[in-house]
Amino acid sequence: KAVTGPWKSRIVWQDGVRVKAYMRNHVVEMDEPGDLTATDMAASAHEQLLSAVGSCMTVGFIVNATKRGVKIHNLEIAIDGYFDNIRKWAGVEDAGNPGYGNLTAKVFVRADADEETLKDIWKLAVEGSPVTQSVMRETQVTTEFEMVG
Repeated sequence: KAVTGPWKSRIVWQDGVRVKAYMRNHVVEMDEPGDLTATDMAASAHEQLLSAVGSCMTVGFIVNATKRGVKIHNLEIAIDGYFDNIRKWAGVEDAGNPGYGNLTAKVFVRADADEETLKDIWKLAVEGSPVTQSVMRETQVTTEFEMVG
């Protein structure tokens, strides 16, 4: 039950478009690129989303390889994506999806197993990744508003 949740994060605005996210005893800073008139002091939330997907896939790959007794020597996942219509996020357009329309994840692995076994482990890692599946499937987001002060 402890793994199921609730998982929590609290995001606190700093200045400009910089924020800090607090998760358990960890703090992650986020910012936007300098060409968006930001300070570019940290990765953006959308870059961290890509990293979260890749990190979760990595853990799933290691877990599934370990269960099969496969020794991993090197593992890297490269993820990229393009926004469908970032102009909506910027308030320039009213229609369209401002989010990623497609993500591509490619695994590079050196391990003590044949290609077929590693492809199966990769499939299990993707299908079993909570973060990846949350992005791949429609996830309902309930929002609330409260004015303070």
